[in-house]
Amino acid sequence: MTKEILDLLDNYPAFLATKGTCGNPRVRPIKSALFKDGKLYFCTSKKKNLYKHMQNFSGIEISAFNGKDTWIRIRGEADFSQDLEIKKAMFLKYPEVKEIYKDVENEDFAIFFIKNPSIKIQDFNGRDEVIKA
Repeated sequence: MTKEILDLLDNYPAFLATKGTCGNPRVRPIKSALFKDGKLYFCTSKKKNLYKHMQNFSGIEISAFNGKDTWIRIRGEADFSQDLEIKKAMFLKYPEVKEIYKDVENEDFAIFFIKNPSIKIQDFNGRDEVIKA
């Protein structure tokens, strides 16, 4: 994962799109990117529709834009994990996540990574680069 991609995810608004259980697309903001052990992780609550949507349709896409000229799209499959070390790393990077879930073993605290990601970086100057991670 390149520094440029991680900088976009860490410093600018990102949005995650899923297929809703009704069959329509659903887009929502997401701010919990964690790159560890060669995988890009995010977290959510098992009580949210996001979790339910990804359980039914694992295909997702994340997009972030730097507000000026560059954006990324990351497409892949949501693959859930119970890895406590990743959950601990998520707590360290995002204190607000720790504040919400209190304990890495909280049953509502779900982490997922993007399996088989395809990353596209584009800009207004004609850049159109695809990175297979």
